[in-house]
Amino acid sequence: MTIDWNQFERSTGDFPDRWKPETEGDKITGIVKSVRIATMPDGNRYPSLTLVANGVEREVLASQTQLLRLLAEKKPNVGDTLTIEFTRIEKLAGGKTMKHFNVTVTAGKTNTADDLI
Repeated sequence: MTIDWNQFERSTGDFPDRWKPETEGDKITGIVKSVRIATMPDGNRYPSLTLVANGVEREVLASQTQLLRLLAEKKPNVGDTLTIEFTRIEKLAGGKTMKHFNVTVTAGKTNTADDLI
């Protein structure tokens, strides 16, 4: 079987650097610039939010179960200020883990993408 590696290519300018929380207490705060659906190579689909944090664009991929649930509950919109804090890792049966987060959304004015940079 041959793999078409072209499907995984993207230019570095297509998406901002992804926020990857690794240490409890890691936090990101920024203004929501865009929300899109990201389709992973395995076919799973997750929300991907682009935040402008300290003048820099960062991507937040909501692939973690608890983060996805919190974002679905809070429903952030473009222009809102979003804060996500990684609070802890819960050990689950079978050696699995689940990351826990706090999510705060402060409503903002609806902006166009150009207003945020």
